[in-house]
Amino acid sequence: MTDVITGGFGVDVTANQDEISDHETFQLEFDLSTKRWYIRTMQDRYWTLETAGGIQAVGDKRPILVLKCEQGFVGYKAGSNLQLECNKASYETIQVERSDRGVVFFKGQNGKYWHCSNESITVDSDVPEGFFIELREPTRICIKTSNPSGEYLTAEKNGSFRLGDSDYQTATLWEY
Repeated sequence: MTDVITGGFGVDVTANQDEISDHETFQLEFDLSTKRWYIRTMQDRYWTLETAGGIQAVGDKRPILVLKCEQGFVGYKAGSNLQLECNKASYETIQVERSDRGVVFFKGQNGKYWHCSNESITVDSDVPEGFFIELREPTRICIKTSNPSGEYLTAEKNGSFRLGDSDYQTATLWEY
C-alpha cells in the first residue's frame, strides 16, 4: 500500500506488511511554540527526515512542560535551586518522562525528579514519583499524584506549591 501526503511537497509513505498492528497507529501533535506538526508512533518515536531523503520513525523529542497559575509561573524559590514556588514572573521548564498506564514523571534542569509533600515540592529526588495529567479545559490541566491517595498539586496565594487533597474541584487549574 502506498499513500501520498501532499501540501506543497510530496512524501511517499509505504507499508510493507500484510497485517495491521500498533505500528500503523500515529498521533498528530501541534507545537504552538514552534508552529510545527509532529507525528508520533505508538512506540513514542517521531517521524524525522533522514539525510538520504527518506522518512523514518526514529526521532526522539524531549517533551517539556511550563506551568502557570493565577499567582504566576512555577519556578525555583529565591535562594534555592531545589524548592519550587508558583508565583514567579519567569518560568522554569520541566522535563516530562512518560511511563506506563498514563503515568508521567517530572524532572528539573538539575537532572533530579520532583519530590512532593504536604509542605512543598522539591526537585531533589533520584527516584521518580508518578503523576497523572488530567485535561480539564482546552488550555488547563490538573496534576494528580499516582499514589493510592491521589492528591492534586495546589497553588497557594503566597506562592507555595504543594500537595492538596484528592478532590479535583479544589485542585489548581494549571495553564500549560
